[in-house]
Amino acid sequence: MRYNKISNICRFISAFLFGISLLSCESDDQVPELYAFEIKSLGLSGVRVNELRLRGNDLYAITEDGIYKSNIASSGTMELVGLEGKNILTAALLLDTEFLASFRDLNDMDLAPILSHSSDGGETWEELENDFGGEVEEPLFHFEWNPLQPGVLYGTGFQVVAKSTDKGVSWEPIWGNFDLFANRMKAFINPAKPTDIWAGGQGGMENGYLIQLRDNEEINYWNDLVPNPTTVKKVAFDTQTPQGIYVDWEGELSRTTDDGETWEMLIDRHEEAHFFFGVGFSATNPNLMLAGKWEKTDGPQPLELFYSLDKGDTWQVKPFSGVTYGGIHDLIVKTEAGKERIFVGLDKGGVYEIVMNR
Repeated sequence: MRYNKISNICRFISAFLFGISLLSCESDDQVPELYAFEIKSLGLSGVRVNELRLRGNDLYAITEDGIYKSNIASSGTMELVGLEGKNILTAALLLDTEFLASFRDLNDMDLAPILSHSSDGGETWEELENDFGGEVEEPLFHFEWNPLQPGVLYGTGFQVVAKSTDKGVSWEPIWGNFDLFANRMKAFINPAKPTDIWAGGQGGMENGYLIQLRDNEEINYWNDLVPNPTTVKKVAFDTQTPQGIYVDWEGELSRTTDDGETWEMLIDRHEEAHFFFGVGFSATNPNLMLAGKWEKTDGPQPLELFYSLDKGDTWQVKPFSGVTYGGIHDLIVKTEAGKERIFVGLDKGGVYEIVMNR
């Protein structure tokens, strides 16, 4: 009798565990991976991409070897627009056929930087006489332009934000000044508040700083948000939450949701000295964010895409094997039905498209 009881208990336990096993298997089958990733090269292998620009379905790569374009509607590879062999720091796409490009010769820094202009879609280029830098010629590191204010173009130098109302011929500093001892700036217009410009960079002592301008006047200045050495690489604006402003630094990604009153660190990579160059947002999923980083090295590095499903509170990292030089210099997100198309410009790795399927 005692043996039968024990036997019955053992059979019950075995059946119970087997049932759990079946339920577990069924659960796994019914819960597929939330996102499936695909990746493909758009070309320019071995080329350093300085920035990406998207205009409609035309994706432009501003590189150390000229300006290239891909029509992403047809999934085409990158084709030369112009200025082959020239290190293009930044470009402004003023019209479908009118471009401005800033060139600096990396092999001879003593040569004067050049602004080039094209009015025929890049078929021909001519040097644009201009006064950026004042009496001392200074490289123009970053263009910023708002299509809602087509007559105003902004450009940044070592520690200056300047404004041009004649398509780059003459420049007026609105913050800082020309010929200062510093290590370049970038500036970004808030699309939800076009009168607000957020800009930042690195001073002469490797000190990172961030400024907020409104109507071309400084309203905020921060120089202790992030441990030094650091620098601002990009400011991104969440158009679904206009108060959500994200800043890419050397070492971290930070956020403010109250126009700079308070700040929080979302990603900490100070110990690894990772630079964050790109942040993107889904146009349909308000909680989905993406970010890209670059490790300060001349050697190979992995391509890793950071993504968050809770507006940046927590992050996951998706690695992509097979990409030798995977440091991200810029990142753009285009939301389409059922997927996010993420375009990344790499340091010595060309341009890749990462598709995040929902």
